Amino acid sequence: MKHFLQTLCCISLLCVLWIGPAFGQISITSSLTYTENFNFLPTSGTAPWLNNANGSGSSYGKTGIYGVRTGTGTTIVAGTGSSNAGGLYSFGNTTTDRALGSLGSSNAAVGSFAYGIRFVNNTGKTITGFTLSYAGEQWRVASPTPNTVAFSYHTGDSTALSPNVELPGGFIPVQDLDFTSPVVTSAQVAAGLLDGNAEANRKVLAKSVANLTVLPGKEILLRWYDPDHSGTDHGMSIDDVSITFVTQDSNTPLVSTSKTTLTGFTYVENTTTSPSQNFTVSGANLTGIPGEISVTAPTNFEVSLDNATFANQVALTYTDSILTATPVYVRLKSGLAAGQYPATGTSTIAIAGSGQSTSVTVSGSVSPAPTGNEPCSAPSATISSVRSGIVGNAFTVTGRVTGIYSGTNIYIQDATGGILIYDQAGIQPEELQIGDEVQVTGTLTLYNTEKELATLTCFQKTTAGNSPVTPLVIASSDLCNHQGELVMINEDVTITSPAGATFAGANTNYTLSNGLIMRVLSSTNLSGATRPTTAFKPTGVVTIFNNGCQILPRSTDDVPGSTPLQGGSCGTASAPTDEAKLEVTNWNVEWLGNTGYGPTNEALQLANVKTVLNGIGSDVFMLQEVCSYNASNPADPATSFGSIIQGLNQTYPSRQYAGECSSRYSYSEVANPDPAGQRVCIIYRTDQITKISSRPMLTQAPVTGYPTGNNSQFWASGRLPFLLTADVKLNGATEATRMHFIGLHAKSGSDVPSYNRRVYDYKVLYDTLQSQFTNERIVMAGDFNDDVDQSITGTGQISSVKAFLYANPNTTNISDTRPNANWNSVTQIFSNSGCSSTASYPDFIDHVFVSNEILLPVSSGRAMATSVAVAGVYSLRPSISGYRNNTSDHYPTFTQLSIVEETPTPVTWLDFKGKTTELSQVELIWSTASEKNNAYFEIQRSANAQDFETIGTVKGQINATQQTAYVFTDVTPAEGLNYYRLKQMDNDGKYSFSRSIAVELFGVIKVGPNPTSGSLKIDGKQVQSIQLRTLTGQLLKKSSVNEVELGDLPAGTYLLEIQTKGHSTVRRMIIKQ
Repeated sequence: MKHFLQTLCCISLLCVLWIGPAFGQISITSSLTYTENFNFLPTSGTAPWLNNANGSGSSYGKTGIYGVRTGTGTTIVAGTGSSNAGGLYSFGNTTTDRALGSLGSSNAAVGSFAYGIRFVNNTGKTITGFTLSYAGEQWRVASPTPNTVAFSYHTGDSTALSPNVELPGGFIPVQDLDFTSPVVTSAQVAAGLLDGNAEANRKVLAKSVANLTVLPGKEILLRWYDPDHSGTDHGMSIDDVSITFVTQDSNTPLVSTSKTTLTGFTYVENTTTSPSQNFTVSGANLTGIPGEISVTAPTNFEVSLDNATFANQVALTYTDSILTATPVYVRLKSGLAAGQYPATGTSTIAIAGSGQSTSVTVSGSVSPAPTGNEPCSAPSATISSVRSGIVGNAFTVTGRVTGIYSGTNIYIQDATGGILIYDQAGIQPEELQIGDEVQVTGTLTLYNTEKELATLTCFQKTTAGNSPVTPLVIASSDLCNHQGELVMINEDVTITSPAGATFAGANTNYTLSNGLIMRVLSSTNLSGATRPTTAFKPTGVVTIFNNGCQILPRSTDDVPGSTPLQGGSCGTASAPTDEAKLEVTNWNVEWLGNTGYGPTNEALQLANVKTVLNGIGSDVFMLQEVCSYNASNPADPATSFGSIIQGLNQTYPSRQYAGECSSRYSYSEVANPDPAGQRVCIIYRTDQITKISSRPMLTQAPVTGYPTGNNSQFWASGRLPFLLTADVKLNGATEATRMHFIGLHAKSGSDVPSYNRRVYDYKVLYDTLQSQFTNERIVMAGDFNDDVDQSITGTGQISSVKAFLYANPNTTNISDTRPNANWNSVTQIFSNSGCSSTASYPDFIDHVFVSNEILLPVSSGRAMATSVAVAGVYSLRPSISGYRNNTSDHYPTFTQLSIVEETPTPVTWLDFKGKTTELSQVELIWSTASEKNNAYFEIQRSANAQDFETIGTVKGQINATQQTAYVFTDVTPAEGLNYYRLKQMDNDGKYSFSRSIAVELFGVIKVGPNPTSGSLKIDGKQVQSIQLRTLTGQLLKKSSVNEVELGDLPAGTYLLEIQTKGHSTVRRMIIKQ
């Protein structure tokens, strides 16, 4: 008999193990719990494997344990996961803890695998259920695609443990016990061995199964299936199996069903009825022989015993104490109105007989019938029939749009099924929305195993009205039965991996607690959104990737408990517009109009750019990399820039857009500049925005000690920031608001020299703005070519934009105090959430900054006379097919600002400044142009620019029509940075705030001479050390005395870091010849 078990039965190279009644099983008697740790497996080498037989020392096996394959091999290999060879494995990294596993392969000796544990009921009672737990372990990671080991079980007579199909006849799947690989390869994870015992690579699964009828002498077979997956397989295994059986006295009647839930019944309104589904009813120890077991359908459903004649109720007749498994068929009744059944709650089929009862829960829906025309001039086939059609053939279908992802991937469905429409050519109708009924003609294609219609020849809306599809409520085990359809999983789940509080900004797979994969795309507003903190029922479209089913949520509404990115939105195709707000769009249009670089189809790129800008319709557009421009006639439609203006004016004729590009661009000052160089440009609507002036900035800025030694490389070799000053008067406003718009395009590159150039460039711009634009409202936007959380140059590297980010603009410490009190990085929320602004890299580099005169709305009290505040910011993903290749490698950033006119404040502010004194105090000086009903000023101080405390008051003038000056001295300032603001109080209790200023105190320290050509003296009582550095932070000299000799250094600009007790400060020093 052992000889027969060892040779097995090989037919046509497919080994199928027959488990007959004469073979060994694990006997379940009085002890109802069985455990298996697989530590009988080999710890080294390769050895013969025995199915359902104990090993001899040179061979390995155990009664009741199976490991079969479709290949011809008969051995088991001890391994740690280091090998990528296919085979049956004893996985482990110790001699005392092993796991039974496999690695599928197309090798003739390997193939697919099934493991089994076989039990026989010798309890003398009926087994009615069991609770199973085991550990799924991953010992090798090999590909970016998850692998799943699927669990099922069989009860009754002996049967075959077949490794060639996922679910042999008679086996019942339990998806909650499927083990999906927790680790896949990525940019951070390379292929190789894993420690399957580590928590990150191991998952304990447990589930109770009820409604069984396993009579004495009958069997239960547990089965795990690990197929040869598409691509390279991971190393998967099972370990620490524990099963506890539930029994019922053999004299107690028992009525049970093979399934407890049936979902997904559906048909089209006014057609026949839904396809039927079935379950079986079994009975044991039945009384009242002969007798009946009644099966009663709930409202709107009907049942049948032959799948032909349906009724509200049927009866199963038994003539002895046993009722063998008898099928019962279920379907929705015909003639139902469109809708969900049940509309709320649950519907159950009631089964009762022999004094016992049980039930099966059912749900379904009826879809509205298509009511539109046939715009593709062809009759439509059902989507289910198309999915079963021949790949490569053309088909026409009609369905409702259920999901729109990134403009190219649109899902539609009818009552029979759903399918992906891949619109690569961008022929979809304008303003396509979820719920629209469309007719589509295309070629059936298979992409990564997902059925789709591609190479479209027609994609049109029908005349039917918009009517969004209601998600079909299904069990998680039915997910793969609804490919392409919109579903809701009727099961509370949590996200198990990867860890984190927010969804990533890039396309990411999330493993749910039931083993399903939820894929979140960056083209939805889930990008950067908070993740649910409690269990939820996910909704989404079912998609397929390499034979793996995934659920694809469309927005935060599909993931209850998630909230969109606060203060902004990442990944949406559009943003809500508001004529009452100032709307600014920042976008790098990638070499637009340059035939040598960027997208190769210039006409298509220009058309796409115009489509995007026309669709956004902002008040101000700040563009980079415009390469086709006529300086003498910016509106020249023969140029790309002029054509954009023409398109905007055709779309919005009342706005009359105008614009211009900077005269300074990279290498624009050389002898023969390239006329198609990258320019920074600004477009604005003239009906609400009046230009005051425009100019390239920093043309007269002193450039000394440039990092490369070549001053002509300042600001990307001449691509200077571009300034447009304008008065903005939105609809309904009674007065204009002066605004400054600064467009910029910094030096590109993640290399250190490029980083050093950006550091220098940004610091010069910062110093200029601080000295020349005090109290001005500034919107600064462009391609910063660096992120603001950390630099693209390397992990942990402080951003090159640090001057605008940190309280100390000269800092080199990434952990230093933020923010800079004078500037707000509006788009930092995208950096923090992982949202990217380019199609090729994960960083956000297309930023928007505003000066501190543009604030968030004041939470209480009264705003300034004209309050300008950021209302929202959006990182858009335009609905352009092939966007990355034919439009731009950057995404637009859309910002809304509110401009609110309030009742004029009683104080007209002129200035607010602060300075240190010889006594290490801070003197605050401010003045007003006029005052009305002004009671007093509160002087407030903060250490972090956020939490302020009142440190004194100064009486106001009550009423004044001429300029009034005020002074207040803070006699106890803190060492380092001190932030100050004024709270102006009315006699009636209302108040308003001044802007905040920062004053740095590090003792009374004098540094000079500056510039110098020799030695430098530092006078101060608390000076502990002095360090001289280059502009990039390289240490040149260090001293503990108050004099440094500099004569041996070349001329240029340097940083002097002065360390005092508990504080350090940095000053810029110039060495001259």
